[in-house]
Amino acid sequence: MGANSVLLTILLVLCSVLVVFLIVGSIKLLYTIDKMNVLLNDIERKLKSVNGVFTAIDTVTDTVATIGETIVGKALFMVEKLFKKKK
Repeated sequence: MGANSVLLTILLVLCSVLVVFLIVGSIKLLYTIDKMNVLLNDIERKLKSVNGVFTAIDTVTDTVATIGETIVGKALFMVEKLFKKKK
C-alpha cells in the first residue's frame, strides 16, 4: 500500500500544479484579450474618423472625372463639327 499512496500523492500534486498553471495562463490570456480589445476599439475609432476624408476624396474625384468627361465630349463635338463643315 505504501507505493500506491506515494504514487497517488505525486499524481495529485502534479494535477494541482497543472490546475494552478492553467488558472494563471487563463488569467494572462484574459488580460491579453482585454488589451487587444482596447487596441481594436481605438483602431476602429480612428478608421471611422478617416473614413469621412476618403468619402470626400471619392466625391471630389467623381466630380472631377464628370467635369473632365463633359469638357472632352464638348471638345470632341466641336472638332467633329469643324471637320464636317470642311467636307
